Amino acid sequence: IYSSTEIHKAVIKRLKDYGGSKKLLSQLLDEEQQRELEQEQEMEEERQQKRPPVVQPYEPVLHNEIKSLCDMQDPTVKLYNLPSVFRPLKNAFLSTTFHEHSQFHCWQANLWISTEFQRVIQTHGESLDPFLRPPRWVLIYRNQHVIFVSAFEANWLLGQLQHLHRNQKFVQPPTTTLRLLLPRLQRDRSIFIDISRLTIPSTVSCSIPVEWLAQLFIFNGTLYFNTIEEQTAYCQCLGLCPKPRTKLEDDAYDNSWIALDGYVEQPEYRKQLQLHHCCFSSNPLVFVRKLLENRNSSHAPLTSHVGSIIFNAVKLPIL
Repeated sequence: IYSSTEIHKAVIKRLKDYGGSKKLLSQLLDEEQQRELEQEQEMEEERQQKRPPVVQPYEPVLHNEIKSLCDMQDPTVKLYNLPSVFRPLKNAFLSTTFHEHSQFHCWQANLWISTEFQRVIQTHGESLDPFLRPPRWVLIYRNQHVIFVSAFEANWLLGQLQHLHRNQKFVQPPTTTLRLLLPRLQRDRSIFIDISRLTIPSTVSCSIPVEWLAQLFIFNGTLYFNTIEEQTAYCQCLGLCPKPRTKLEDDAYDNSWIALDGYVEQPEYRKQLQLHHCCFSSNPLVFVRKLLENRNSSHAPLTSHVGSIIFNAVKLPIL
């Protein structure tokens, strides 16, 4: 009589003899299908990745007019007389798909870009959407104008402004300062532009009017606000009246003064709703959403202050 252990060993031996080490056909098919699915997924991901074409970058140039901005004893430079070096902010969107939606007459007249900030690649008719320069370095000129400059220009301005400050060639306090501007992509993050010890040269007063900040937030792709004042200015700038609303605003919505997305189009309605700082004559939300996606390489999350406003027409609490 064979024991159970011996029977078990005998069965295993027979299975190995007849089955060998070959896998079942169904298992082989499953593995082959899995490999095909993985290959298809990789190919689909590659198709979705929009790689910009190979291009030739511009050689950076430092214009004398940029250097002259540091001369505090000279008369104020009339930027509008130097279009080869300074251009209104609207020109940042030339040769991009944003240009037709940017409503270029609606940007504040004291917001500028240098032509070097705009020049990134040598174009041959292709869209510059993938090559929009991140707006990081800002020169506050005579406390009147905001000029976005390239990193190459900022590097020279940084050294020159520090040199003049060390040699006490500045009027006090300095009215021309170089500052770093970062988009606020997370709550409670600094945007740097309003920190006095980070301005070059450092200055006691470095506040930026909130109406200026609102347009800078739109331009650089900010997602969060630090104060209710910033949030209000942002909505006012875009002509939006999002929820939660007052009784007057609820009545205006019921009367179709306010669109579903929160936009108030008619000037007389804006006046009654106290939207005194609206800069856009037509609904800018398509432009803002698209620009945010370009700046941050993703859609604005609905949990962010800006995402909630432009997608859900709802103001989230500023914590």
